[in-house]
Amino acid sequence: MDIKNHKTLTGMALDSVAAKLDAELPKDAYKAVPGAADLTDIDPNYMRKILNEVFGLCGIGWGYKYDSADMHTEIEERKRSSGGVRRVYVATLRRLTFWYKLSDADGSVVTCEIDASGGSDNDVEAYAMKGAITNALGHASSNLGFQESVYLGKRSHKTVGKTSAPAKAAVPAASKPAPKAAKPAPKQEAIVVPVAGDPAGFVIQIGQRAGQKLGDQDRTVIEWYANSMKASSDQQVTLQGAARSLLSARPNGHKPEPVAG
Repeated sequence: MDIKNHKTLTGMALDSVAAKLDAELPKDAYKAVPGAADLTDIDPNYMRKILNEVFGLCGIGWGYKYDSADMHTEIEERKRSSGGVRRVYVATLRRLTFWYKLSDADGSVVTCEIDASGGSDNDVEAYAMKGAITNALGHASSNLGFQESVYLGKRSHKTVGKTSAPAKAAVPAASKPAPKAAKPAPKQEAIVVPVAGDPAGFVIQIGQRAGQKLGDQDRTVIEWYANSMKASSDQQVTLQGAARSLLSARPNGHKPEPVAG
């Protein structure tokens, strides 16, 4: 089977499928996992929305099935923080089969399957079972690349949305008049001075250090931005230019003392 000739029932080629599944969702789709601030949870309603857009409506272009014998529930008594105990239903789905359909150049349709398991708990048994199904479905769709950047640690509820800010927002208001500009150096395409005066005041807009000033970073970080980062966006080009300007201003790594305004 030549997968290059296959498309989803919505007509989407497989290379476009990967990009769509990993595309950044609206900010409210990402939330911190309770009790684990460094982990990110993805709203399952967005997962179903994207699957419908990529493969077609559930039940036609994609879907899932499981044997009722594989759904196991039990009751646990858990202590309340306020005292006493409460009854909690714990549901475990041992096996769910997620399927989706592709068509080839001749119009023949093939069904692909992915097996997964899942679990959930809730005070209501039906909700615990529904949560187990959703959990298993999330595991299966992650194998297709759904929100792969989150699972690889490249996107989280802390960073989502920050890369879309306009580059000009990175220029802070000057606390004092900028010194008279010196005679401009010969134009070099790779070097950009984004901040009048001291480039140490440049505010980083991308990555884990978004919102921090460039001048507050270790020299090794600044050197990476200046020399090793592959700048493929306007914000990255601007950041790299600021880092190179800062290194030029601090050739020996000395960090200037702040000047009172």
